[in-house]
Amino acid sequence: MIDLQHIQYSYPGSWGVPVLEGLDLKVRSGETLMVAGASGSGKSTLSFLLGGLIPHILGGQLKGKAFLDNMDLSLHSPSELLSHVGLVMQNADAQLFNPTVQRELAFGLESLGLPEEEILSRIERASQEFGLGHLLRRSPEDLSGGQKRLVGIAASACMPCPVMVLDEPLAHLDEISVGKVKKALRKLRSEGRTLLIAEHRVQALLEEVDRCLILERGRVCFEGPARQAREELARIGLIPSYPPKPARDFSRAQTVLEVRDLSKSLGGRLILDNVGFRLHEGEILAILGPNGAGKTTLIRHLNGLLSPDRGQIFVRGEPISGKDPSSLAPLVGMVFQNPNDQFFRSLVREEILAGPLARKFCSPWKLGSICETLGLTSLLERSPYRLSEGEKRRVAIASVLAMGSGILILDEPTAGQDGRSRMELARLLSRLQEEGTSILVVTHDRAFARAVADRCLEMQEGRMRPVSEIQDGLASLRA
Repeated sequence: MIDLQHIQYSYPGSWGVPVLEGLDLKVRSGETLMVAGASGSGKSTLSFLLGGLIPHILGGQLKGKAFLDNMDLSLHSPSELLSHVGLVMQNADAQLFNPTVQRELAFGLESLGLPEEEILSRIERASQEFGLGHLLRRSPEDLSGGQKRLVGIAASACMPCPVMVLDEPLAHLDEISVGKVKKALRKLRSEGRTLLIAEHRVQALLEEVDRCLILERGRVCFEGPARQAREELARIGLIPSYPPKPARDFSRAQTVLEVRDLSKSLGGRLILDNVGFRLHEGEILAILGPNGAGKTTLIRHLNGLLSPDRGQIFVRGEPISGKDPSSLAPLVGMVFQNPNDQFFRSLVREEILAGPLARKFCSPWKLGSICETLGLTSLLERSPYRLSEGEKRRVAIASVLAMGSGILILDEPTAGQDGRSRMELARLLSRLQEEGTSILVVTHDRAFARAVADRCLEMQEGRMRPVSEIQDGLASLRA
């Protein structure tokens, strides 16, 4: 079904440096293969190749032979492959462009010229399997990152393609949504579909696949049955192992960020309902909750990007109402859920230096330390737009850390990150905490939250629920 022979590929502008090198791969019809590897190892590039984006859309230099469903991929455009392979990209925003979720699900089916009755039937089944019924009339632009991810997977699963390629299908998903995706994957397997899944949350999917392939710098470093892969994944650090977090009480520490009775409606829907909480000096606070609970909307108020309908926000005792986001940036640094929203420079080095240079504050030692810790030293002269999603996220984190803000807010910082990067990030946050930085983390990664947070809050349907202990909060979390 999939046959790759001596594949070598380099992106345009990469001076011929290969992202995939000497890659041979065969995937049988009906087989499910998981592709693992560190950020930047070539997983997404492999997905682009199988989806027909390489070389037809992305260009670059491709050598070797690539066949899918007996078709030479170098001779067929993505539109010609539409009925043969479904591609779910890592960045959901890159492939959602219709005005409503329902139109998004229908688009590919209509492109194949399927009868209207069959189109409606497929949309109905997919919306039920992925719990999208209440979102069908919503615009994808208004959805949370996790909801967008589900729509992208559902749109591909709708299609009558024998092959599906999914790049980070579990990124940004809460536990309930992960369960929906796993159930859908089992159904697709039962239908005889061939599945190739590139994923960092490897533990969640090992029992759902037949075989595992591990890439390292574009080369295969392991290939074997899924049951044998766990030990190798742990050995090379792709399954994170965190040290225990010592308990600390910050209740008497100074309040650096306070949210009082915050409410916000968007598009006629109440997103935040009387939300209130405090972040203390030197504390790491985690906010968890299901997709669409309002977490990202909440934190976009904390640096002035959104204004509440009711309620107030105080930073170090001063209300931020009416203040420009640029004036708050030195006080409150924010790493967005989608790192592409933060980039505006052509090189990684320029992106990281932009904030400090604007403030006329630049410590070469500190910047070098940040880049080394986040594994960015070798990427400084690369374009941030040409990086993997995991690498992009680390650049976004570095650019905010370089500002030296006393309050740091991170929205899904582990999404798209391999196990090693997650452990490095945990160590970095611990070091920043010791230096006095107050940190707010929004995440679905419960193991990461347990490793870094002193306290946990849970959001449900726009409301905040306090949890006394992080372990209790994570154990009781249902989404």
